[in-house]
Amino acid sequence: MDLLSRFDFLNPEVMRNPYPYFAEMREKAPLHYDAKMQAHVLTRYEDVSHVLKNPALFSSAQIRMAGKLQTERSQDTGLEGVDSLLTTDPPVHTRLRGRVSRAFTPKQISALEPRVRELSRELVAEMTASNEFDFMSGLASPLPVTIIAEMLGVDISRRRDFKRWSDAIANSGNASLTGKTPEDVVRNAKEMLAYMTEVAEARRREPRGDLISLLVQDSEGQEALTPPEVNSFAILLLLAGNETTTNLLGNALTALIRHPEEYEWLRRDPTQAACAAVAEETLRYDSPVITVVRRTTQEVELSGGKVPANTTLFGVVSAANRDPRKFPNPDRFDPRRDTTGLMSFGHGIHFCLGAPLARLEAPVALQELMVRAPRLGFSPRQPEHIDYGATFALRGPRALWLQKN
Repeated sequence: MDLLSRFDFLNPEVMRNPYPYFAEMREKAPLHYDAKMQAHVLTRYEDVSHVLKNPALFSSAQIRMAGKLQTERSQDTGLEGVDSLLTTDPPVHTRLRGRVSRAFTPKQISALEPRVRELSRELVAEMTASNEFDFMSGLASPLPVTIIAEMLGVDISRRRDFKRWSDAIANSGNASLTGKTPEDVVRNAKEMLAYMTEVAEARRREPRGDLISLLVQDSEGQEALTPPEVNSFAILLLLAGNETTTNLLGNALTALIRHPEEYEWLRRDPTQAACAAVAEETLRYDSPVITVVRRTTQEVELSGGKVPANTTLFGVVSAANRDPRKFPNPDRFDPRRDTTGLMSFGHGIHFCLGAPLARLEAPVALQELMVRAPRLGFSPRQPEHIDYGATFALRGPRALWLQKN
C-alpha cells in the first residue's frame, strides 16, 4: 500500500494515526514536497534537528501563530506585523525572550507545584465522582487553562472563554491553508485581545504580582512590552501553555489504556517520578505538537536534496521522535526508555518556554488521577476511533470518555 501518495496533513483519517505515513515518508521520501501545503516536509530526526538548531538558515519570521493567517484577517485582529516569540529571529527574538523568561525560571515554576497539585486534586475529585466522564473537559483542559489564567492575573471565571479563544486560534493555520475565511478566529481573537488590553492597562496603572504586571512595567533596564506584544504573548501562552499540556495528558491516558502492561507498571508505582517518565515517553511516542514551520534564508541541502531560498519547511517533530536511528523500537510505548533528545519542545533558541510548566503539570495531574482512580478504561460512550480533528500543528483528543473499572 502506497501511503505516501495518500498522505494529507488535513485529512482526519490520516491524522487519526499519522505514524505509518511518517514512517514511509522517513524511508522513501525524507524530503517530501507537499503540493497542497506548498511546503517541503522533513521527517528524519537529523534533518529536523538541523533545522531547529540553525535559525540563521531556517527562519521563524513571517510564520504567524500555528500557520499563515490571511493578511487581511491578521489586520482585522490587530496582529499583523506584531512581533512574537514564535515568529521572530534574533535580535528581536532575543529581546522578547529575555523579557518574559524571568517568569519561567525553574524557581518560579517549582513554586507553582502546590497550586498545580491542589487544583489537580480538586478537578480529579469532581471528575471521578461520576463513573464515566470526559477526561479532556474534566481535567486535561481546565487544569492548564486555570494555571495560565492565574499566572496572567486574569479572572479565573473567564477560563471557559480562554479555552474557546485558544481552540479557535489553534485552528487558524488550517483555516487559512484551506482557503476558508476564519471568521471564528477573527471573532475570538478580537474578544481575547480586547480583554487582555483591558487587563494590561489596569496593570500599568496598578501593578500586581502577576505576569501581565511584569510585562507592562519597565524593570532592570528592560523596556516594557508594547500592548500588541503583550497580546501576542498572551496568545502564545494560550497555545503553548494550554494546548500542549491538554494534549499531553489526553495522549498519555490514551497510550496507557492501550498498553495495559505499562499501565499496570504505573499502578504498582504511582510516584511522581514514574508519572514524569510516562509524560516524557508520551511526548516522544505521541507528541502534542506535530510540526514546526520555518522558511529557508538561502538554498540548503537536506537528505540529499536541494531546497531553494525562501521556501517553507515543515519539520515534523512527531516523526523525528519515532526515527529508529535515534530511538530504537520507536513504535513501542515504553516509559522506562531513555527519551533524551526528544523533539516535542523544539531545540535551540526556540525551545519551548513553557516546557518546564508542562513537565510539572502533567506528572502531578497523572499522579493525582492514579491515587483516586487507578483503574480506568474507555467508556462505551467513547467512539472506537478517537477524534483528533484535522490539524497539521497540534495533536490531542477532542474528547476522551473514560470509565472506572
